[in-house]
Amino acid sequence: MVFINIFTPDKLLALGSALNVQHPRIASDLSDALIEPRMVEPTLSGEPLVIRWQPRQPGMGLIWLVMPLLLFTALAIALVTRRVIRHALHNAVISDRRFEMLVISQRELANSEERFRDLAEAASDWIWEIDDQGRLCYLSSRFTRVTGHDVKPWLGRHLDQLLSHPSHSLVASLIRQCDDVQQTPQRCQFLSASGERRIGQLAAKAIVRNGLRVGFRGTVSDVTHEVDAEARIQFLSRHDMLTGLANRMQLQEFLTGHLESVTEEEPIYVISFDLDQFKPINDTWGHTVGDVVLNQTSQRLQNLIGPGELAARLGGDEFILILRASSRAAVEYRCRALQRAVHQPIISGSHQLNLTASMGIVCAPQDAAQPEALLRLADIALGQARSDGRDRWVWYSTDMASHLQSKRDMVQAIEDALRTDAFTLHYQPRYQLQSRQLAGAEALIRWQNSDDQWITPDRFIPLAEENGLIAAISDWVLMRACHDARDWGEPRYVSVNISPVEFRHPGLVERVAHALAQSGLPATRLELEITENVTFEDPDRALEIMQGLRALGVRLTVDDFGTGYAALGYLKTFPFNGLKIDRSWMKEFPESKQAQSVVAGIVGLARAFALTITAEGIETEAQLNELKALSCEEGQGYFLGRPMPLSTFNARLHQEQNQA
Repeated sequence: MVFINIFTPDKLLALGSALNVQHPRIASDLSDALIEPRMVEPTLSGEPLVIRWQPRQPGMGLIWLVMPLLLFTALAIALVTRRVIRHALHNAVISDRRFEMLVISQRELANSEERFRDLAEAASDWIWEIDDQGRLCYLSSRFTRVTGHDVKPWLGRHLDQLLSHPSHSLVASLIRQCDDVQQTPQRCQFLSASGERRIGQLAAKAIVRNGLRVGFRGTVSDVTHEVDAEARIQFLSRHDMLTGLANRMQLQEFLTGHLESVTEEEPIYVISFDLDQFKPINDTWGHTVGDVVLNQTSQRLQNLIGPGELAARLGGDEFILILRASSRAAVEYRCRALQRAVHQPIISGSHQLNLTASMGIVCAPQDAAQPEALLRLADIALGQARSDGRDRWVWYSTDMASHLQSKRDMVQAIEDALRTDAFTLHYQPRYQLQSRQLAGAEALIRWQNSDDQWITPDRFIPLAEENGLIAAISDWVLMRACHDARDWGEPRYVSVNISPVEFRHPGLVERVAHALAQSGLPATRLELEITENVTFEDPDRALEIMQGLRALGVRLTVDDFGTGYAALGYLKTFPFNGLKIDRSWMKEFPESKQAQSVVAGIVGLARAFALTITAEGIETEAQLNELKALSCEEGQGYFLGRPMPLSTFNARLHQEQNQA
């Protein structure tokens, strides 16, 4: 039996359904017939029959089911990955920047430290740091180069032991000024390793941590040379500022040098020269005309001075001439030439002035061989010339019996006064000018040899110095002044004058120490006033004595500063605490521009050397106010208080204490 089944499209679909295939069909063409899947069946006609179908894909359903989840997961992972990568890259960039900044900061810090070290070593200043108690905790290595001291021994010590100020503690001053926006540098003093006294300028700034002050740091500049140069230019020179003649210091040096080689065969003559009518000129025509007179007179004297000779002005109309001549006749010939020069009229504006002069002459070495003695004897002869009628010269003579006898009588009277305790002390108050508080007093010796006769110190003190009595007088004054001042109370001090003669003999330090021990007065409340000329004869011995006095704790003050003796080298070398402006500059202060300039210069000089400045001879309110404006620290004078007995001074002290 032969069965024939014709595959219609419907039958193919039914077959496909039975065979679990999709869309069975006859291949449409040859290319379609070659594509799998397929089934080839031979035919009678010879051309095979190719059946094509679409295979079932059971995984596609699963794929379509899972694909969205996979896509969402992949997207989420991609987003998270992208965010993580961006965050990581961002952090990496930040880390790189921070690392670069750290490297830069470290490099800048290293450069800054290197600059600081180079600056600290190259600068003239040395750097210091203290804690809140004032103890040194750091000193730069420059400190050793400037001072010569090693750094290590000073660490832990108080700043005031290294740097000092004559009137106050530097650490206490820094604490008081720490709230100021701008702190003013302070002048201070320090000793180098070699013992040399140096001047420094201290600048400081408070160290604040967590809002609390923990100390100070700053610098110290060694300004000794600058102070010396500035002060030399501004104040001291070897010539009188008004006339251009030699001043007292140059005169002293000239005499000291030439007297070492003077002989009777080649003597020198000292002439004390004084204008007879100068004071009335100042009183009538004013100081401007007086300055013209002094200048023209000085020029005429200078024109008459030869090589190896000297013309000097001591002050006012007082001149000293040092002449060389072969005989007295030659000197008198020179004196006549001097008279003729002085007699020539002096024209000042519309004024024509005719003057005369008196002269006292002394010869070295016949009459004396010491500068002070020659000047004193020449002044004695000048006084005799004035007494004889002026407009003349007088030779000093030992036959001036009345004068010599009076000197002998005075020496005997001094000895009797020491034995009978006839001397007394008066006290002139000294005030702090800015606060007007009583700072202390100067002890002034007084001698009343009868009920109505007082002998002034300038009459008997020089004789006591010449005759070896000054030490006994000084001991009496020291002991009495220390006893009297013991009850004045802190911090008031008593000031006692020390004669230059006392520096020529041993025992001054021991005598002062004995007076302090016997009286019970603290050494810090005793001030010794010393004139500059003590340093001329034997500077090394004078320095040794002053250092001994300072070791006791007493204050040392330069007396009569501004009279021409002072030299900046002495102010730097010798351990003075202060200086006093000589009263001669107060006479024309503040009316005279010259006097005002000199006083201002002295005040500036004292400030430069960190010394306490005291003005004496204050007699008017105008002088007081001007001194206050110049920042002068202390003063005394008749305007503030005359010298007075102890009882009167104690009453004033008690009154001021009650008012305070």
